[in-house]
Amino acid sequence: MKHILVVDDDRTLQGVLRMVLERAGYQVSSALDGMQGTMLSRTLKPDLIVLDMMMPAGGGFSVYERIRQMSGTLSTPVLVYSALPMDQIRQKLQENQSTRILSKPADPQKIIDAVAEMIGGA
Repeated sequence: MKHILVVDDDRTLQGVLRMVLERAGYQVSSALDGMQGTMLSRTLKPDLIVLDMMMPAGGGFSVYERIRQMSGTLSTPVLVYSALPMDQIRQKLQENQSTRILSKPADPQKIIDAVAEMIGGA
């Protein structure tokens, strides 16, 4: 079973993402801020990280940079899932094979499709 780490400070959204992703067959862990997200990405070594950009204790951009610098997570796929305008995100991050950007809110099926494209099915 593939493991996904959701890093978002919104508990309600975390619960929704957990439900959607677990129903699709993925194992899900959560972090409520950037610091916790960075630590969990290092210890859990998930198959994918769903990352919000606007949160306390290390915003999403700094978390993304740390993930890309740590040896165990250099190539871990990251699905940026944020309400921040896409052009602001794209000024700092480039979409590629290991980074995809999805605007909040998104239809649950769109989230599942993005995850499946990045890491395959559960």
